[in-house]
Amino acid sequence: MRRYLIEVGLGSDFHHPDPTKCAVRAVTDAIRRCTLVGLGECELLSDMSEMLVKIRVGVPFPEKVDQAEVLKVIPHGKREIEVVEGGLMEAGSRLKDGSQDRIMLAVAAVTVMVP
Repeated sequence: MRRYLIEVGLGSDFHHPDPTKCAVRAVTDAIRRCTLVGLGECELLSDMSEMLVKIRVGVPFPEKVDQAEVLKVIPHGKREIEVVEGGLMEAGSRLKDGSQDRIMLAVAAVTVMVP
């Protein structure tokens, strides 16, 4: 398989951070900027199911990511995912009860492969 496209994205959650939500947002952010018109027009694929979409997500607490939920974001093709330790946790707003929110960031790289 040959790489056709690589795009990156960022996903965040500012209240009650959830690694899956951040990963989904990062992948969604990446694919929003992608148009795959060349796949058909240049006859690289006869059917969109022939492409392979590889996702790599860096997020705090990668073991808590529901990988199946993240893969649902990809509309076409075969899908692979790798979730690794990464992203960022940052202090958020101070709450009325004296506790502090946390901000979570995830980063994703989405690669589209063609035969």
